Amino acid sequence: MSEAEIVYEVLHELLAELGGRPTVIAKTADLERDLGLGSLERLELLLRLERKLSIKLPEQTFARGQTPAELIEALAACEHGGTRAAERSEPARPPAPRAPEGDRCHVPDSLRTLVDLARFRAEHDGDRAHLVLLDEDGGDRELTFGELWRRGLTAASSLAARGVSPGDRVAIILPTGVEFFTTFLGILCAGCVPVPLYPPARLQDLPAYVKREMGILASAGARVLVTDRQMLQLGKLLRDRFPAMIVMSSEDLEVGDPSLGLARVAPDDLALIQYSSGSTGDPKGVALPHRSLLANARAIGEGLAFRPSDVPVSWLPLYHDMGLIGTWLSPYLHGMKVVMMSPLQFLARPERWLWAFHRHGGSISPAPNFGYDLCCRKIRDEDIKGLDLTSWRSAMNGSEPVRADTVERFCARFGPYGFRREAMMPVYGLAETSVALAFSPVGRGPLFDRIDAERFARDGHAVPTDGAAAELVFASCGVPLAGHEVKLVDASGDTQAEVGERTQGRILFRGPSSMTGYFGRPDATAAVRDGEWIDSGDLGYLADGELFVTGRMKDLIIKGGRKFHPQDIERAIQALDGVRKGCIAAFDVPSGASGEAIVVLVETSLAAERHEDLTKAILAAVQDQLGTPADHVRLLPPGSLPKTSSGKLRRRQSRSMYLEGAFDRPPTRLGRAAAIAELAVSSAAGRGATWARGLTGQLARAASTTVAAATVVPGLAMISMVFRGQRTTWTSGRWVLKVGTSAAGLPVTRSGPALPERGAILVSNHASYLDWLVLTLALEQPFLFTAKSSVFSMPILGRLMQRLGHIRVERGQLAGRHESFRVAREAAERGELVHFFPEATFTSASGLRPFRLGAFQLAAELGLPIIPIAIKGTRRALRDGDKLLEPTRLEVKALPAIPAPPLALREISACRDLVREQLAREVDEPLLDIVSAALPNEVTA
Repeated sequence: MSEAEIVYEVLHELLAELGGRPTVIAKTADLERDLGLGSLERLELLLRLERKLSIKLPEQTFARGQTPAELIEALAACEHGGTRAAERSEPARPPAPRAPEGDRCHVPDSLRTLVDLARFRAEHDGDRAHLVLLDEDGGDRELTFGELWRRGLTAASSLAARGVSPGDRVAIILPTGVEFFTTFLGILCAGCVPVPLYPPARLQDLPAYVKREMGILASAGARVLVTDRQMLQLGKLLRDRFPAMIVMSSEDLEVGDPSLGLARVAPDDLALIQYSSGSTGDPKGVALPHRSLLANARAIGEGLAFRPSDVPVSWLPLYHDMGLIGTWLSPYLHGMKVVMMSPLQFLARPERWLWAFHRHGGSISPAPNFGYDLCCRKIRDEDIKGLDLTSWRSAMNGSEPVRADTVERFCARFGPYGFRREAMMPVYGLAETSVALAFSPVGRGPLFDRIDAERFARDGHAVPTDGAAAELVFASCGVPLAGHEVKLVDASGDTQAEVGERTQGRILFRGPSSMTGYFGRPDATAAVRDGEWIDSGDLGYLADGELFVTGRMKDLIIKGGRKFHPQDIERAIQALDGVRKGCIAAFDVPSGASGEAIVVLVETSLAAERHEDLTKAILAAVQDQLGTPADHVRLLPPGSLPKTSSGKLRRRQSRSMYLEGAFDRPPTRLGRAAAIAELAVSSAAGRGATWARGLTGQLARAASTTVAAATVVPGLAMISMVFRGQRTTWTSGRWVLKVGTSAAGLPVTRSGPALPERGAILVSNHASYLDWLVLTLALEQPFLFTAKSSVFSMPILGRLMQRLGHIRVERGQLAGRHESFRVAREAAERGELVHFFPEATFTSASGLRPFRLGAFQLAAELGLPIIPIAIKGTRRALRDGDKLLEPTRLEVKALPAIPAPPLALREISACRDLVREQLAREVDEPLLDIVSAALPNEVTA
């Protein structure tokens, strides 16, 4: 395939993803004007061409390449041989030699606290590598048991020097790295209590991130916050809310006297407060003493039959119990080497996880089901040539429902590389029992129970199916760990009424790993305690002594006396084309006399004209799965459903939002024929028809224009010369505009919710030169416009724009790289409200032109909400090309805020399209889709 053909192929693919449908692209078509590709879309095009051709294009290619012909010319000028992209696959190398298996790991009974453990390992294994941390470049950084102990003592003395006392809670916001482990141990050595919190995905998200974390920090009563130097901005954001909290960098803990600061620690002292990533609304911190953590670490070692030769390999986040306790503290207790990588490294290139087993002789690793699924979907054969997984003996699968299809696909996909099906281990645990509660037998492989779906829904009995009836499939999580017990009780609430074999009930547990309670929440603790037993909140059944977990008690859907698990409904819908994976929420709601109704919320990026077909497919899928249809199906734009920071769906919050009416049905896209018809009508009735009005109308317009000019121009001129402060200039300017528009017969009304005080991206349709004046008058607080540089050169208006701090936009430069985009980003990071006209220009014809991606990209990067603001009447009041005002009513309406889209082109584009549709509907104008005409030298896809 020639370079020209590749350019057109990539162009067509990108345009299709962005919602365009051109079949012919001319060589001379302007990428921006004719194809609607703004600077961000052109950047994406550049990256795709680089990947496709394995070259590195100079950045100026996009500044010069404004047509396909110019891109082809630029590609032809590149020397492919010297600019090859880096290969994604790992270099071929022999697998790590297998260490002798030996006996089981030795753990002295004398260890009573995690500090005892750290001291023991430093004294007996000080020179051995304990942690191997993989960096993004493929290098390794090792930390020995001895170095970890010494640096932990140094950190403890640094905390003591700051006046931190035993028992104080210390929040940790650090990524996976040496600093996390030394900080965690230092907090324990100081007698304090670590509270790990997940770090923000990006620094630009700090304001929203802090807002989410306020509840947790308050719940824990954090005395200290330790983070890295890059995120010390957190201190400024938190100072007003928590004035007594000390904010420290992890570097501050590297200076101190290791012989000082070691506190006396007892087995029953708190060693950890564990918050789930979804607990920001009503935070409940699981309080775990040293005794419980050591008991769980011992039980994990026994359940997995740890050997000295074992090497755990993990990408799990360290703020999560499975990553912190399951893959660090338990191997730490047993004196093992652990290979760690960050979650972002895994998500970007999941093959890195598998190569770590190859390179380091990895043998054990836990992961949620989605991690195994991601490996199946994202890893290419060329990424794993020469891979050897024969050392992997225990692949624990837990933290979320274990899917039989995922397990079978993973085993089949990686069996040729040495992975054995017997290594797959479904497990069950929860933070309230430290982390682990039940394991499948080592070396047996997964055991799936196929049961009659109708019988289970009717009476909760898990009857093995004969293959004739619809079936449900559940994975065995094995048996409780040594010293731990589970019992299944009646789901109605009687904790004394244990259910029989193969009967669904609530899972209660007890054992030495249990929490003392929810920190500072005796009410929440009492709600789950029944003597020594703790209610897990999960449902399951026992069969042949093994535990099968079936779902969450609080998520159970009940309709007509039958009980359904939302996961079953969501799984049935998941495979449908157009449904976003993992973005489905099913629940029941009250429905008057009919009892309960089943509601299904589904995110989709499909165009509105395809929504009806998708809805029918969803209804059919639910009918096939349950034998009864869903009562309500709502299709939502991407990013609508609430999730935890780790990506898990918040089903209960989705239900609450639905009942509160928070989900607005996406507006219907106006048809193309309607847009063309409207364009023709508006053009015919536009400028020419306006000038053809009678003399009376002309005189009225002239009078209106004269009054407005006589009032507004001198007033704004005086303000631009006299005032300097933004607030004073803004207030005075609004007063002048109010007087001028009223006198000119242009009353302005404002409706919709109030603007937030800070931190949002404002987006409006663009119809007239009046738009920015009307917005300034209508909106209740200062905000920053992004305006073309030509506006700043105007005598009065330009000076006023500068006084107000508005942002000059240079056209034709690459978004994200030029000065104006940087200024807009910095303003948004400061909490300013930043406004965009995504159409970038306007014409006399009615209709919304294609939106550029810049505003939506900025919102995605900073995690800021987008507020659409509809402007109505300005095109009629002053059409492009007109010189006289038309007295008319002007309206400004703020629409409900839209959450920031995920940072992915498809999601950002979908958000842009949604906002454009909402504004078009609100101002009652069509969507104008510009497609290049067939010109000479055309190429047809």
